[in-house]
Amino acid sequence: MDLIHSNNAKANIILQEFIATSRGKDLRVFVLGGKVIGCMQRSSTSGFKANYSLGGQVEHYPLTSEIEWLATQTARLVDLDVAGIDLLFDDNGYKICEANSSPGFKGLELVVGNNVAEQILDYIAVKISGHIA
Repeated sequence: MDLIHSNNAKANIILQEFIATSRGKDLRVFVLGGKVIGCMQRSSTSGFKANYSLGGQVEHYPLTSEIEWLATQTARLVDLDVAGIDLLFDDNGYKICEANSSPGFKGLELVVGNNVAEQILDYIAVKISGHIA
């Protein structure tokens, strides 16, 4: 912290609690138009970040009502039509880690077998035609 402050006294710093029970693994829940279209577990063998784009492994994870509620409500609260909600495993369930407004979906496509980009385009087409509020 002192090093950052010495280089830029006005730097904005975000600190995140380390959740030991989730080290190297998390959930990515993809929300489109207020609905979950996929849920996967991401895991890393080399560090605490489990992103697929960084070499993490992905596998299907069963969607529960708790996961669905956390993801859809998070996307709603931050007003995102397209969102990748990352959840950490906690001793008592899950903790919201972040809401991504531009989430990658290649790993999700491997897990769910759907073309996510096509679903996003279909959603946009319907929304701009006025059939979605």
